[in-house]
Amino acid sequence: MNKIVGSFRFILALLFALACILLVLFYLQWIKPEAKRKIIKTWARTFIDMIGMRFSVEGDVYKSHCLIVANHISFVDIFALNAMKPGRFIAKSEIAGWPVFGRIAKGVDTLFIQRKNRRSIISVNEQISAALMQHQTIMLFPEGKTSEGVSLLPLKPNLIEPAILSGTPVLPVAICYTENGEKTTKASYANISIFKCLWTICSTPGLAVTLKVLPTINVEGKTRHEVACEASALMSSAMGVADPMKDYPDNVHHHCDAVGTHEKA
Repeated sequence: MNKIVGSFRFILALLFALACILLVLFYLQWIKPEAKRKIIKTWARTFIDMIGMRFSVEGDVYKSHCLIVANHISFVDIFALNAMKPGRFIAKSEIAGWPVFGRIAKGVDTLFIQRKNRRSIISVNEQISAALMQHQTIMLFPEGKTSEGVSLLPLKPNLIEPAILSGTPVLPVAICYTENGEKTTKASYANISIFKCLWTICSTPGLAVTLKVLPTINVEGKTRHEVACEASALMSSAMGVADPMKDYPDNVHHHCDAVGTHEKA
């Protein structure tokens, strides 16, 4: 029975994604930003419902623009965050080439970064700064890798710098997936294809995604490393896991890669 229901949800999700591409190509790029955000929020929530996953938000969502930092487990993370508070994502450049979902990412104003190119991060930081100055919300997965969801990886602070320079609050969000109320790795797409991940989600009953919205971090007078450590402490506590940045040395130099990959830690 699960395979039958899963097959129906899988096909429906792909058809919905294709319809979203048409929406992106022929409508979204022509409308005002506020109307666009409302459509994206509705579309994201609809997709989560369509794949059979329950969605909930715990905590108060910051009403103004901010830099959202979250842990990265699944492609569903993007839909969940947009269902909570639509914004522009920072994503690895490879996503732009993904079938179906890559075209959607482009259509919702994703900023792409080449993970191994230091010049790319400088360019993206400039774009993030410009967007924050225009009161746009930016979303970032600063772990630098896709995890299985049972731990938090150290947060790379380099793309947090634009928030420091613009005085924009940082909003940490802990993303948690459960199956029948228990932690699960079934939503993770670490080391598997996006379509295999989608099939697993569609064919597994009882899956849920919860966004635990944490207190905003005032960046005034802080370094990007201090902000990253503060966010890590809040997120790990909400997830019920060890803080990977506790007692982290201040002189650690991070690689410029600050977006998700499929590699495990």
